[in-house]
Amino acid sequence: MEKKLITVSLDEIIPYENNPRKNTKAVGVVAESIRQTEYNNPIIVDEDMIILAGHTRQLALRKNGIKEVQVLQVTGLTEEQKKKYRLLDNKTGEFASWDYVTLMEEIQGLDWEGLELDWGLDKQVEEEEEEPDNYEEEEEFKYECPECGFRFNA
Repeated sequence: MEKKLITVSLDEIIPYENNPRKNTKAVGVVAESIRQTEYNNPIIVDEDMIILAGHTRQLALRKNGIKEVQVLQVTGLTEEQKKKYRLLDNKTGEFASWDYVTLMEEIQGLDWEGLELDWGLDKQVEEEEEEPDNYEEEEEFKYECPECGFRFNA
């Protein structure tokens, strides 16, 4: 596998035709993010310039009127690896969560320039209120999957 950063016309980048991710609602926010903090996370393409990761960024760049960008071109992946990467690039972010105390410290005082983002702080407060005072200790498990973290007993 080889990786190289190259500059191309945005028109050369081809969206993956079977992209299952619905990203239209995110385009405006990503476009504003790029406007405020610049384009720092390159679109990843294969040897045929087909997007492996960055469909929303491509649309956001277009929305911002950008004509030329740097992309990370990855060559030598099998078709299966390409499919896995496209799916895992989006799916793995769903396993992360926020440390709300640290998040509040980080966002405090930042000028979002009119960008409205829902950080889920209301949901976090509701979850804290619902937590019982006398919860049971967490069950101990014998085995844990090293890939997904699922814990179980035989």
